[in-house]
Amino acid sequence: MEQNKSNFRLRLNLFDAIILILVLAVGGVLAWLALRPAAQEAADPSVASTVRYTVRFQRWAEGSSSLIEAGDKLTDNIKNYALGTVVSCEAVPAVAQVLDQEERRYVDAPIEGYEDVLVTVESPCTESDAGFVLDGGYELRVGITTYIKGEGYMASGPVVAVEREGQA
Repeated sequence: MEQNKSNFRLRLNLFDAIILILVLAVGGVLAWLALRPAAQEAADPSVASTVRYTVRFQRWAEGSSSLIEAGDKLTDNIKNYALGTVVSCEAVPAVAQVLDQEERRYVDAPIEGYEDVLVTVESPCTESDAGFVLDGGYELRVGITTYIKGEGYMASGPVVAVEREGQA
């Protein structure tokens, strides 16, 4: 006797194929909605506060710090983010590390004709995991180099200090 082999054949017409694709798509969307991680709501969603930060503009010609005045509005030179308002400006002697041959160590030596400018800026901000996000959208952290544009000057320099208002 011969064995009867039943060959399974799936014959779909166009209408059946469209219905099958729609059912699979709806099932996929429902599965994705059910299995995706729930949106995490922060216990305290980004409390707005004010931050003061200090930027060091290095090796400016002596006397150039007079260009910067309290009340100047600063913007990012690359993406035009608002960076805040200048609170104070202080000129300090520019220094460079040089090798002391006799002591065999590096020492700070003043650079004649140049000064470093410490600019303190105040801006509204929110706090994130990566640091502070200024009111204009700029992410601020200590150590990053900022490219700043003010009224009549452009400069770049590292952020050397960040202080949230009300904290030391």
